[in-house]
Amino acid sequence: MILVFGGAYNGKLEYAKAKYNIKDEEIFFCNEKELNYSKKIICGLHKFIYELGKYGENPLDILKENIKELEDKIIICDEISSGIVPLEKSNRIWREDTGRCLQYLTKNSCTVVRIFCGLEMVLKDV
Repeated sequence: MILVFGGAYNGKLEYAKAKYNIKDEEIFFCNEKELNYSKKIICGLHKFIYELGKYGENPLDILKENIKELEDKIIICDEISSGIVPLEKSNRIWREDTGRCLQYLTKNSCTVVRIFCGLEMVLKDV
């Protein structure tokens, strides 16, 4: 698994497409509380996490249950708030859930890359 994360609009998807030669039809864009494991890239994991939170579901449990399905995927996720604590409780929960999920995925990824202003920062490469 490859995890690519960073701030919104920092070039994460463009980086992954270029680095791993990915075509548009190989990308699943998260919009709901379901993941499509048939695509090479799962883009916008933070949106999946947000959707699950709206229904009181634990996104970390879902990721753990489906970790085998994620082994050959590139997962793209936004950093939420970059250390700033949101005022709304629902956004605080989303931020915390996203952080927990990113920690779990980092432990289970072969490669972890942070993209900042389009620049690649390799944090893990096993």
